[in-house]
Amino acid sequence: MTYDELDLFLHLSRSLHFGRTSRECHVSPSALSRTIQRLESEVGRPLFVRDRRSVELAPAGEALKLHAAETLSRWQALRTRLSDSSERLTGTIGIFASVTACQSFLPDALASFRRRHPDIHIRLETGYAMDALAMLSRGAVDVAVAALPSRTPPGLVSRTLLVTPLVFVAPASDCEVSRLVEERTIAWERVPMVLPSTGPGRVGAERFFRRRRVKPTLYGEVPGNEAILSLVSLGCGVGVVPRVVMEKSPLRTAVRGLDVESDLGDLGVGVCAEKSKLRNAVVRAFFGSLEQGAQA
Repeated sequence: MTYDELDLFLHLSRSLHFGRTSRECHVSPSALSRTIQRLESEVGRPLFVRDRRSVELAPAGEALKLHAAETLSRWQALRTRLSDSSERLTGTIGIFASVTACQSFLPDALASFRRRHPDIHIRLETGYAMDALAMLSRGAVDVAVAALPSRTPPGLVSRTLLVTPLVFVAPASDCEVSRLVEERTIAWERVPMVLPSTGPGRVGAERFFRRRRVKPTLYGEVPGNEAILSLVSLGCGVGVVPRVVMEKSPLRTAVRGLDVESDLGDLGVGVCAEKSKLRNAVVRAFFGSLEQGAQA
């Protein structure tokens, strides 16, 4: 098996979608299928469990996924060490971020990195912010953009990109929810709430209601900020999101921040990576560009 074949397999092991891997890796569906068949022949066992509706990793696929990630990481590190220090840095960095991050502050950080290292290929994956640290622990990416806890977990290194307050958001349209929050004294127990399922926003909202001894009316719990804004824009309820998300969202004209005193707190957002990844020159260069950008 070759490095290119392992790279294709690794992408498919993350996407679990032959069509998506074919498109994003610029190979034909038939070439991708032949590559997987060759790997399965070498391994001697099926790597994927496939039917008409889904693709899942087989036990042998899970084992090969770990081997492929470690092998490609070592290969990249070796290439970096053997390259002439006078040459421009090359390689690939895998970054996980939410769609919201990609639409707001991440482009500036990536632009700075690209200016300094134009030959490094950026592999950007998107998903729910709550999955960021899990993507790191699985070795699916090198770096993740995530809400930073008050203490960085052991084994991780992080850099703060921004700190933004958490805010209540309401519909911009004239609806029942809007009328409830326009009262001189808001009867919070009557206001339907659209809350994050986990994370700082959920913690802040629970603290807000607990201190007021209010049992909130829960319209829904969703894992993503954009989903919260979608429901709020439809008049389903009042949500809690980071202010930067509200200001940068495509839905920003359909929602409005509530000017109320709250103790929802702030959200620190930054990039995280396993400390062991800093042995990789490409990852070190990425963190270095963040520090240089902050000093500029």
